[in-house]
Amino acid sequence: MMATQNLDRPIRLPRRSRQGVVMGMDAWQLTCLTVAAVTLLVGVNRFGPPGLLFAAPVYLPIGVFAFITLHGDSAPRQAGLWLMKQVRHMVGATRHVYRPERAQFAGTLNLPGIRASIQLWDVDGVACVYNPHDRAVSVTAEVEVQGFLMKDVAERYDLAQQWSPVLASFTQRPGIKRAVLQERTIPTTIRAARDHYESVSRRRGVDAASPVARNYDDVMNRSESFAVSHRNYLTFTLDLVALGPQLKALGGGEDAVKALAHLEARNLADALSAARIHVRRWLAARDVAALARVGFDPEFAANVQNRDERSAGVDPIAIGPMYLEEPRGANGIVYSDSGVHTTMWIHEWPRSDAAIGFVEPIVFARMPSTGEAITHILSIVLTPVSVRKAMRRIEDDKKVWRGNEKLRAKRGVDGSAADAADWEALERQEEEIVAGHGEFRYGAYLTVTARDEQQLDQAIAGMRNALACAGMEPQTLYCQQAEALMVNALPLGLGMK
Repeated sequence: MMATQNLDRPIRLPRRSRQGVVMGMDAWQLTCLTVAAVTLLVGVNRFGPPGLLFAAPVYLPIGVFAFITLHGDSAPRQAGLWLMKQVRHMVGATRHVYRPERAQFAGTLNLPGIRASIQLWDVDGVACVYNPHDRAVSVTAEVEVQGFLMKDVAERYDLAQQWSPVLASFTQRPGIKRAVLQERTIPTTIRAARDHYESVSRRRGVDAASPVARNYDDVMNRSESFAVSHRNYLTFTLDLVALGPQLKALGGGEDAVKALAHLEARNLADALSAARIHVRRWLAARDVAALARVGFDPEFAANVQNRDERSAGVDPIAIGPMYLEEPRGANGIVYSDSGVHTTMWIHEWPRSDAAIGFVEPIVFARMPSTGEAITHILSIVLTPVSVRKAMRRIEDDKKVWRGNEKLRAKRGVDGSAADAADWEALERQEEEIVAGHGEFRYGAYLTVTARDEQQLDQAIAGMRNALACAGMEPQTLYCQQAEALMVNALPLGLGMK
């Protein structure tokens, strides 16, 4: 008799490996230790045994610094990021103010830094975002699975099983550079409900001064602040270098890139339909600009949502922020037009068994004090890895693990449960790849937005509670907030390098 599968808690994700380059240390820590060792050797060679004392004020602080942890990361890496931010402050690269009257190069967008050269094309109503620096083009679809979080566990499991082959196919096709799954929660309006109420009231001759009408108006006014919009998007990025032969067959140039992107968009829509994921629409250029603009200027959301179909979206010229600044002395926030933002990296996923749909607390996260929905953007960046590269990566990780194990044995230190879990995760990943599953390098980023810093602190507290309920642990990207906001606010298939 076959054992029935436990659908209540079918997900278990491996912990993030702590093996590092050597003995769990990253390259920044090893650099510090190397500097300390070189200083020690120079002191001993120059002064003999007394050099141990003479050089101690230099090599001891550097060596100890290598083992300090700040904000969940190594202190040397955090110090490097802080120094780079100070350099950006000195050269004025932490503040971006858009001046409409200033002459602008044709074909550029109102975006900070090198992203201004990104080109936004509209091909038969589908926005193709061309990134000349990465030689990549992206298309974005708004997707939905009707009532996924309201379905029972068996139906959720079935949908997840159908989605798995679609993801695995990305690793088997050349040219797919990145896939970004994104969930956006922003305040919305109840304009549709108000319009419907007004039309019904006129048709039925409802007295606006009656107690019932006044009560209904009061209910709508109070519900306005609790109205939120949840939207899901999938951004699909193609590597034009890997797809060079196909572009050449299509004639080459910009027209070939557009044709290829449109063709792949149709192929992706068919694959998603087979997995029972409905593509509500492919975003046009004005839709992409609207998503970015609302991300930088959340108070502008009501204006975009209240527009009719003829004027939907935002002109691409207004895609970027009018004002963006990383404040000096505050390394965990960034200001934009009408909001203040904090972006966190999800560095730990559920290590115990979790149910499908475990991100539900994040989607519906609320302020602890007021109960209002938290404005946020959750992005999961998936980079496909070919089978050959995945097997090579696993073998390299196993060599690092064995090397660390030998070093621990020489020091007389027993391996920990965490080290054993790393080995088991490698074994399990190898078995899954052999069984036909795909591998992705993935990262998740969560941007929390509020009107001011005080409200942002409350929103972050509420979001941390939601993350704890989901079994996930965040880490604020200190000294990288502007870059992280760009990754999340722009639906361009970007990732943190």
